[in-house]
Amino acid sequence: MKTLISILFLLIAANSFAEDRRYYDIEVVIIENLSEEQKNSENWPLQVNLSLPEKTVPYGQPVTREWLPEDVDLKSSYKVLRSKTYQLTPEIEKINESKTQRVIFHTAWRQPGLDKEQALPVYFKKEIPAAPPVEEQTLSESNESFSITEDEKPQATSSILEGLLRVTLARYLHLEAELTFRATPPPITQSDNPFSVLDNENERNEILKQGVIHLKQKRRRIRSNELHYIDHPVLSMLLKITPYEKPDKLANKVKAN
Repeated sequence: MKTLISILFLLIAANSFAEDRRYYDIEVVIIENLSEEQKNSENWPLQVNLSLPEKTVPYGQPVTREWLPEDVDLKSSYKVLRSKTYQLTPEIEKINESKTQRVIFHTAWRQPGLDKEQALPVYFKKEIPAAPPVEEQTLSESNESFSITEDEKPQATSSILEGLLRVTLARYLHLEAELTFRATPPPITQSDNPFSVLDNENERNEILKQGVIHLKQKRRRIRSNELHYIDHPVLSMLLKITPYEKPDKLANKVKAN
């Protein structure tokens, strides 16, 4: 009888502990500054490799059950949310009106509030199309007009955005973020024309010399339900963390009021 009572007590305690587990919706917007001046404002490293921990959640992939505490709800753990749940759409619309910035990544996922020993980082890698060409400008000097020809314009290339984001919970919420952004050089030209091969090689070298744009930051004491802005010469970030409550718990609160 005592054994049965002990088992029931443990089950009740476990269920109570699971109910107390907090969950959060993490919404992230990454913004590219299109200003060449800002991109050239620092000497970016020629190579940066993100160090991925063994326990890392690839973006959009299911998380391994064994990596999470037993009381965590797997359905509410690192699952990408539908775009209709996004809260930062008004901010996105304002950015889209700008000629100097553009949104290159916007996502949201739900996760449990876990400490730094248990919280998992989310990893993503995405090809970003080349930015629209800047409007052609006419320069006036001594009553003469000069326009940039097609041959003089820099060739637009796509880029690779790679990121590692981790949100942890202690007394406050914390964010660890690391991003890389690199232009993709064109494929190596195979041709009998030596001039074509040389042009291709020069273009590749110029792109590779631009280096890898790198952001690495830890942000402590993030308040939920507030919009946070992380500044950077090229890659800026908007972040909003919203506490999530299951529909049944929310309905119970409404009834209680």
